[in-house]
Amino acid sequence: MKKNILEISSFSNEKLKYISGLKEKKNREKSGTFFIEGFREIQRAQVSGKVKFEYLLTCPACYLGENEEDLVSSIDAKTIIVPKQIFEKISYRDRPDGLIATGELPDFSLSPKTKLSNDPVLVIEGVEKPGNLGTILRTAEGAGFHKVFVADPRLDLFNPNVIRSSTGTLFTLDVFQSDIKELYPILKNAGYKTFAVTPEAKSLYWDSNLKGKVALVFGSEQYGLSEYARSQSDQYISLPMKGVADSLNLAMSAGILMYEVLRQNR
Repeated sequence: MKKNILEISSFSNEKLKYISGLKEKKNREKSGTFFIEGFREIQRAQVSGKVKFEYLLTCPACYLGENEEDLVSSIDAKTIIVPKQIFEKISYRDRPDGLIATGELPDFSLSPKTKLSNDPVLVIEGVEKPGNLGTILRTAEGAGFHKVFVADPRLDLFNPNVIRSSTGTLFTLDVFQSDIKELYPILKNAGYKTFAVTPEAKSLYWDSNLKGKVALVFGSEQYGLSEYARSQSDQYISLPMKGVADSLNLAMSAGILMYEVLRQNR
């Protein structure tokens, strides 16, 4: 693919200001575009087919591998080359790898026509921390949870830290954003049994039958599950806590439960 490549050496350039500004939520909302950094993340966004790329910012001096040029040449985007000091200024990372892309925001909204298979699904309600959500997505992909429903989030799904900590699995998974009250009827109509994971539950997760059409439901880090999610769930389950702490980190709890589902369904 032949590309027109622009070289820019001043951070005052309007294109670079625009790209850098997409690290902020208000600018993403205003422009309808977002910021993806990193070889793996950009490659997975490309493979998913969910992202229409706009700009590709490159810095060969920052490349960490041997395949960056192949990726750059395969992406249909306006390509800009910048010096290392400018790239590091725009980068979201401590150790940038020389690739940043921008693209149109994908539509992850839930539809009543969303098709569900017989596979287990994950529901995260009211998540607040981008790093937690990204880690959960990465773990979900590893545990074979192909659909993740992010209900009533208190964050922006396209926060650069969600993309980074998910290592781009935000794009390779089927991720849906919805209102929790829209989601439960869809799960119930599809025959899913909903397991609300909450510290006060008397039933421990390893004593529960998590085979088949199971939806694991987790609440926010600070507030836990909403009253609606509690009242609509089929069963409450918990993880045993043997020390003074009353709960685990959200991403860790989700990881333990997802791998228990994988174990029981092996």
